[in-house]
Amino acid sequence: MNPRKGTASALGRPWRAPRDHGGPTFTEGRGAWLVDRDGHRVIDATSGALNVLCGHGAGPVVDAYVAQLRALAHVDMSQGLARPGHLLADRLRDVRRGRGERFFFANSGSEAIELAVSVARLYRAADGGGRTDIVTFERGYHGSTALCQSLSGLPQTGRAPASGPRIHHLAFGEFTGEGQRSHRARRHIADRLRSILARSAAGTVLVEPFLNVGGGIRLPAGLLGDIRRVCDEHGALLVLDEVFTGIGRTGAWFAHEHENVRPDLTVFSKGLTNGVCALSAVAVDEHVLERLPAAGVVPYGHTMSASPAACAAAVATLDHMHATDAVAAARDIGARLLRALGRELHGTDGVLDVRGQGLAVSVELDDVGTAETVQQVAYGLGAYTRQQGATVMLAPPACLSRDEADRLADHAVTAVRKAVAAR
Repeated sequence: MNPRKGTASALGRPWRAPRDHGGPTFTEGRGAWLVDRDGHRVIDATSGALNVLCGHGAGPVVDAYVAQLRALAHVDMSQGLARPGHLLADRLRDVRRGRGERFFFANSGSEAIELAVSVARLYRAADGGGRTDIVTFERGYHGSTALCQSLSGLPQTGRAPASGPRIHHLAFGEFTGEGQRSHRARRHIADRLRSILARSAAGTVLVEPFLNVGGGIRLPAGLLGDIRRVCDEHGALLVLDEVFTGIGRTGAWFAHEHENVRPDLTVFSKGLTNGVCALSAVAVDEHVLERLPAAGVVPYGHTMSASPAACAAAVATLDHMHATDAVAAARDIGARLLRALGRELHGTDGVLDVRGQGLAVSVELDDVGTAETVQQVAYGLGAYTRQQGATVMLAPPACLSRDEADRLADHAVTAVRKAVAAR
């Protein structure tokens, strides 16, 4: 998987040492497949950066983006407007079934999280400003800006902010592996949240419905509904970080739909433009906006926010997803993968858990080294997977066929067995 010596010698990379150029170099992507510069074809079980849900080279999305670039590349949203932004907001309102929300656009998930926190701060200020603390999962991940890193308890991102809100963390405690999805774990987390909200200045709860970077963890069934009820009991805002799970990844347009939970703010990004360009969004419920200070100005803005080209790509992505029934495909293909992996790996030495929802399927191993070996072996077999600590995640695009899904499952199972046997 290492590039040839000297490749990309001037390139700095995210989450790597400055001179670390390890990993494959890709030259082509079509559908669910990638080709590296040695001609090796692999199933892309990472969906780019988890953002290419419709597959590589989705023609309608690329065409819409290029056409808009030729017509009008960009306007400053603080000064004027462009039609694609209106169209996208209306399409998203339809996807979210007319919930009475307004959509604010940024570029990255990190920017959108900061925007959501700013809106929550304004809301709390209208209440007198006394409940500025935030509750998040210790193993949650909310982005890489200074504020976003301070929200996490993960070793690679947890940074105490020099200033800003105090952060309280929810943890799984004694529960590991399959136990993290148990009823006891659900009760433990809900009770801990209730205690934090009752005894602290926390007024905002920010959670991922599926913990991605924290280990590919699916929350216990019913927990999201519990969190909503506890927030209501204590007058706290519920902000859902659906940067990864939003726009179809879990087999629903948004992960909170699986439990019929309505958040106060929803942050999403990765699926919006199918990887063609950067775009993120925050859906803010009207009841939140109505409580903001009288001036009603949301203090945020970025040069490329809601660029016409990005919005046109997002509208085309949503249209393409409707035309190809991508959300149902994510649900059905994901269930097929989960069944196959669970059937073959449940009880296997070294495997702590097999879990998932839609096209986010995780195999948790008992140590990080084994997970690294699984990833390397899988690549050689023809599957490009994603590693999160001791967990190997399969997150392929929704255009994956049944035969390709079966092949991906076979590669993953073989890689796990080989990695465990080699220890």
